[in-house]
Amino acid sequence: MRKGVLAVALTALLGAHPAAVAAECGGVGYTGTNDSFCLQCHTKGCPVVHPTECKVIYTKCIQVPPSFPMKNGHMVCTTCHDMTSHNKFFLRSKRPLRNRFDFCYQCHNPECYRKFNPHKVIASKIPWDEKKRACIYCHGVGAELEAYKACVGCHTETPHVGAPEHLMAKREKVEKLVKGKAQIVDISSMAELHPKIDIKVLEKRKPKMILVKGKIACITCHNPHPQIAIPAPPESKEWAEVERRDLDYKLEKLRLDLNRFKLNTKGVKLMSYELQGGKLCQVCHTINSLK
Repeated sequence: MRKGVLAVALTALLGAHPAAVAAECGGVGYTGTNDSFCLQCHTKGCPVVHPTECKVIYTKCIQVPPSFPMKNGHMVCTTCHDMTSHNKFFLRSKRPLRNRFDFCYQCHNPECYRKFNPHKVIASKIPWDEKKRACIYCHGVGAELEAYKACVGCHTETPHVGAPEHLMAKREKVEKLVKGKAQIVDISSMAELHPKIDIKVLEKRKPKMILVKGKIACITCHNPHPQIAIPAPPESKEWAEVERRDLDYKLEKLRLDLNRFKLNTKGVKLMSYELQGGKLCQVCHTINSLK
């Protein structure tokens, strides 16, 4: 019975006007700036999205508007939230918020948060000493970053045909397929790729298909260095149809949702080997095994 009453009360509260929510949660005297009411229920704050009680240091990238209340220069719950607000999650704003970044950019300068593209930097004409930050971005400090994490740290939404079964292929099966293949190089750590080498040395390298500890990784088929990577032109209609049939077969076999995959027939820039005629696939697979 108590659970039913509580459910009705919560439903009524969530559908109520913000002022009613403020009165219920904040109580009499809530001004929109007193965070002590928030902490009665939200004892742990919101550490995942944004820390509270941190001192705000004003820079060219961070400027908190005067209308966002703080306590002795520190962020509190009500810096970002106001229970009288009509916005989702009671986010503080004087204008409607179309997405979460509209809210964030009230304090954070969007120019400071443009995505860094290490591939473009490494191929640019800036001095080599400045390019080395792109090396660290992917390889990690001391080249200790795992190869897989180096890629998916940015490429989180680009699964494609063949990715799951290649990345999850057993080491024994991979070793059998690549045995005696001159184009294959097996490494145990990113340090073996010698990041931050001289640019002239890099340009003389030939792209290799790299295994990591005997297993297939993103860098097996993709080469992140534009200077030596092989571009893949758009697929012909025939190969596009082969890829489509392969995708349909894999989805049925793995019972995956089509929307999770991206079928790309428009060409790819950063590859380890030529794609035309299935040359990349045939480094490991015989043409008959691909039918």
